[in-house]
Amino acid sequence: RQGLRTLVVARKTIPPADFSAWRARWAEANSAMEDRNAKLDREAAAIEEGLTYVGITALEDRLQDRVPSTIATLREAGIRVWVLTGDKVETAVEIAKSCKLLEAGMKIVKVVDTSSPRECTTKLREVPRSSSELSLKGMPLRQAMVLDGKSVGHILSDAKAKTALYEVAVASSSCVCCRLSPMQKRELVELVRMQNPKAITLAIGDGANDVPMIQGAHVGIGIRGKEGSAAVQASDMAISQFHFLGNLVFCHGRKAYRRIATFLCFFIYKSVALGWSYVVYAHSMHFNGQGAYPQWLDVIWNPLTSCAVVLILAFDIDYEDEVALESPELYSPGPDRALFNPKTFSYWMFLATVQGILAWSVPVYGLTTRSERWGDLPNGGPFWQASFTAFTINYLIVHLKLLLVSEKPLQGIGLLSFILELVGYAPIAIGLGSEMAPSHELLHAPTRVFTSWQHVACIVLVPLAALTPEAVEVAWSWSRRRRDGKWRDLMDGADMASLHSASSSDGGDFQMSDTDSGDEHVC
Repeated sequence: RQGLRTLVVARKTIPPADFSAWRARWAEANSAMEDRNAKLDREAAAIEEGLTYVGITALEDRLQDRVPSTIATLREAGIRVWVLTGDKVETAVEIAKSCKLLEAGMKIVKVVDTSSPRECTTKLREVPRSSSELSLKGMPLRQAMVLDGKSVGHILSDAKAKTALYEVAVASSSCVCCRLSPMQKRELVELVRMQNPKAITLAIGDGANDVPMIQGAHVGIGIRGKEGSAAVQASDMAISQFHFLGNLVFCHGRKAYRRIATFLCFFIYKSVALGWSYVVYAHSMHFNGQGAYPQWLDVIWNPLTSCAVVLILAFDIDYEDEVALESPELYSPGPDRALFNPKTFSYWMFLATVQGILAWSVPVYGLTTRSERWGDLPNGGPFWQASFTAFTINYLIVHLKLLLVSEKPLQGIGLLSFILELVGYAPIAIGLGSEMAPSHELLHAPTRVFTSWQHVACIVLVPLAALTPEAVEVAWSWSRRRRDGKWRDLMDGADMASLHSASSSDGGDFQMSDTDSGDEHVC
């Protein structure tokens, strides 16, 4: 009842002749091709007769620090948590209750001691599916499932049983699977991946028996513990305590998803925006092969537009880690694929198209005549001045776009890289327009552009016109988020004040029990 792991110790003196005979029977049973497990059980029972009781051991199965709170936070974020363990059903259920995976009032669906896949399917289909209409976000599912290794074996051998298991799992917030072999753990993970290709699975374990499960999930986490380093060596990432999973998912994982999604969209965006200059110019010139920009402007494009985005996104902060851990709902953009999906990517490409065409068309077709765009183009002439102006507009639009999509305020190293890229562009451009440049299409063009009010007006006004709608939207959403953050802080302060008042009047103390467990989880 107290969750102790017990082991009975006994002894027996076996004559050498009897032991030799039993060992031969054991070897024969171990090499049997049929009913091997039954024969091994029979020989084990035969040798364990007539034992003299010596004593009994009892070990307290303690959970690690903050395991219940970590699991509760994972469930609040909409993550379904499964416990896959080799313990017997009673032990696993008690551990699940102690770590708040199974709560009072929760409906527990048990599929244990079944004899066939059909029986498993029948039991699973008897479970009401109404809870599948609920979502973990908003209202927690009040249903959990418990399975044993025998039933899992039957389920994994039948396609209909697999489907029924997944349907019940979707309708449940947690699942406890007991008496599982290492391969059964992996097969359950693969079952989820097969039934729902869009699902993202994470497996975490600390022992060698968890290696197949860790390798079968999308993300494998190993816990450094007293059960060897096999799980750590087979994992994608390693942590020292289970509660570090909260930091890994809600802080590092959430930030990594946002940063990678923004980086991919931005990197393709800046290339597409510049590429539309070639598309528009090629059509207007009937595809005569003339380039829209001098070769060396293309060469400096990526180096001067790639460093700042890497440093800004690598160090930006949208929410402090403490806020992210206390607000699991901030994790939802990842599972919802809100930051990188066909709709979001199409929106980025639409903006790149509109802004790229605008950046090229206004200076080139507004500041040059048709005859100046055709035929033999003189070095540093009107067309190359307009081309350089369009390139500069694209350069400013891309950098201002980066400023809009990055988190404010910028961190020091990100702000420094941003300023260096903007300031460094002018001397590099002037150098490409000098007589010492490797090519002379831009000969004296940059200085002429920077001293012409028409070109300067284009450089200033076109980026503003292209980005003003986005700037208004970003400013509105940022102010709303700041307002929501202040409201959350105000409510948290009120909650803490009421909690302090209640605890002072009751005169009671709050105490948390620290426990340690080596159970494996699949999230």
